[in-house]
Amino acid sequence: MRLAITLCLTCCFALSAPFAAGALERAETGAASLRSSASPIAMGQEADKLVYADFESLKDNRPTSNRGGSVFLFSYQERPTLPSRYRGADTSNAPEVVRTRKDSPNRAITFDYILQGQNQYAGVGVRIHGQADKDGKPVADDVSEYKYLMLELYVTGVSSITVEFISQGQGIEMSSGYPQMTFKVNPGQLNTYRIPLKSLAQPSWAEVKVNPKDVLKKLTSVSLAVTCNKCTGARGTVVVDNLVFQN
Repeated sequence: MRLAITLCLTCCFALSAPFAAGALERAETGAASLRSSASPIAMGQEADKLVYADFESLKDNRPTSNRGGSVFLFSYQERPTLPSRYRGADTSNAPEVVRTRKDSPNRAITFDYILQGQNQYAGVGVRIHGQADKDGKPVADDVSEYKYLMLELYVTGVSSITVEFISQGQGIEMSSGYPQMTFKVNPGQLNTYRIPLKSLAQPSWAEVKVNPKDVLKKLTSVSLAVTCNKCTGARGTVVVDNLVFQN
């Protein structure tokens, strides 16, 4: 089931391509909790708030951030023979667009994932650019004066998720290991989470060290990923909505 009871599709995306050996199923009991546990965030643009992405906008049948930034799925793994997999809207890397309740016009994005065992590390996630590229290059936001990133998540299959803050093409020379935070989630419920930006830190393996505030001053995208280390295997569903920087 694709949460048909409570997450009504807003786009006519084809879902005919197979996803690994057998399609993932979303639990009906989890779908019921989505209907009751959401804590919507007010979407007004104010001086102390930046609505980064509420996924109400589409371009070429793909979701975008509030200012036209691209939104795409990605995956990685230690062993190429045991790849991480995702399924979003279709065979491309776009997440699926859904409604959080069948009687609500509110849109969110969602994807299914598989993390295979016997990998030392693996992950599947979604990256959200704050603004549309200009002349083929990412456009930066200065979010360094905000205290928190608020977001809504529904996750199954794992008990934590990692949010990473990325600056590309802005003079910060690194390809990975950006400031991030891994936090616990309540599996099977759509809840609002608050990420204190002062708590961001690079992973221990990052070769290039940066000040997290310097990245926040030149932020080009935010990524959310389900990950594993010394993986034993996991599969599930992620729903994301309403990323808001605020004080």
